[in-house]
Formats: sequence, structure tokens, C-alpha cells
Amino acid sequence: MTLRIYNGCQLWLFFIFLYFAVCQEEYQEVRRELDKAMTKVDHDPSSTEKQGPYGRPHLPDCSQCCRGDLGSRVFTGPPGPAGLPGVPGNHGNNGNNGTPGREGEKGEKGDRGELGPRGERGPHGLKGEKGSHGVPSELQIAFMASLATHFTNENSGIIFSSVETNIGNVYDIMTGRFRAPVTGVYFFAFSMMKHEDVEEVYVYLMHNGNTVITLHSYEVKGKPDTSGNSAVLKLVKDDEVWVRMGTGALHGDHQRFCSFSGFLLFER
Repeated sequence: MTLRIYNGCQLWLFFIFLYFAVCQEEYQEVRRELDKAMTKVDHDPSSTEKQGPYGRPHLPDCSQCCRGDLGSRVFTGPPGPAGLPGVPGNHGNNGNNGTPGREGEKGEKGDRGELGPRGERGPHGLKGEKGSHGVPSELQIAFMASLATHFTNENSGIIFSSVETNIGNVYDIMTGRFRAPVTGVYFFAFSMMKHEDVEEVYVYLMHNGNTVITLHSYEVKGKPDTSGNSAVLKLVKDDEVWVRMGTGALHGDHQRFCSFSGFLLFER
């Protein structure tokens, strides 16, 4: 006779099987007795009061005698298939504002827009302050005269007979002298061209008989030569300024190579 050795798991399964076999035998015995009782009830009309609400007696409760103890879990089966998607939940609350992003690059310059409509005329501005007085007529002093013909009178005042400007009538065409109408500071200018028949010329700017500026020109005969000068003089009313010929001769014609001019800078 061969001796078989059973381990713990096999013994546990054996006792489980034995327990269910005993319970099954008891269940079959109860079932046979119940079928006999039901057969009698079906043939006995007076036994309706012993029936339940559906015409048969209530079955006995076998949950206490036929149900074994809860066994231990041996292994976990494979997971079942995924269920159907659930109903979408409610919309959540808005999240907090994020931090400001970095400044973007400067875009290209756009096209120039169309000219807008002309606006309404604005109100009149405030009246400005009164301006300064203009130059009065007695202070408007200026003259210019030129030599229209050759001049050869040495040691005498030059008469510039062709007058272009004589504001205030301050230049005397008969004497060739300027007379100051008011006390002030005056500007004078004069120019000359040497006559071809002489080699040198001396011309003087005079103030009341005193020489202020000397003008000298030298060139061989047959060739002209030009020169000029200017002066700023402080004059008293009725002072006289003129140009005096020293030696030599001056060229004069319509081109005005020789001229004498002046004007008042400001009253003093």
C-alpha cells in the first residue's frame, strides 16, 4: 500500500468538498419531504388555509443550514472591460489671472491715415500789446549821389551831380555837401576811379573842414584804378560832411564808378 502525503492546500480543498457534500445530502432529504407534503396539499381541498398567497406553502429557509462559511480569496481575476463614459461635470470656476507676459517687439509703422475733416474756427486770441513807435519822418535820413562827368578841379569839393536817393533832403546837389538835420551817429561811404590821364589821385573825406579819411590811388598813365573807404561819424545838428579833391583827376560816367552815400544809424 502506497502512502500518499497531502499538503495543507490539498487538505483544505478536501474538507471544503466534504462539507458541501454533506449539505447537499441534507438538502435532497428536505426536498423529498417537501415534495410529499405538496402532493398531499394538491389532493386535499380543505387544506387551502395552509397555503400561502400563491396557493402553495412557503418554502423553508435554507440559508442557515445549506450555506457554508465565507472562504478566503485565492487569486484576483483579470480586470473587466472599461465602463461607459460618465456624464460631463459642471463647468469649473475661472482660474486666477496669470502673470503679465513680456513686451512684444515693435511693429512696423502703419500707413498714413486720410486727412480728417476741418475743425471749427477757434475763438479770437487776446489783443497783443501795443508796438513800439516807428521811425519818425524827421529821423528818416539817407542819400546817395554819383559822379556823372570827369572831375579835374584840384583842392576843391567834389560835386556828385547824379543823385539817386535823398531822403530828408539832406544832400545839397549844388555844393556836394551833406548837412546833419539831427544830432546822432551816421554812416558814410565813398568810392573813386582814377582818370587814365593821371598817375595818382588823393581824395579826402571832410567833417566841418577837418580831414577824416585819406584815399590814395596810383597807377601808370593809360590804366584806370579804383579804391574806396567808409566811416562812422558822430555829428551834431547842422554839421557838414563832404569829399574833397586833392591832386589828380576822377573818371565819371553813367556807370557810377565814383559815388558818395550816407545815412543815420540812430539819434544821439
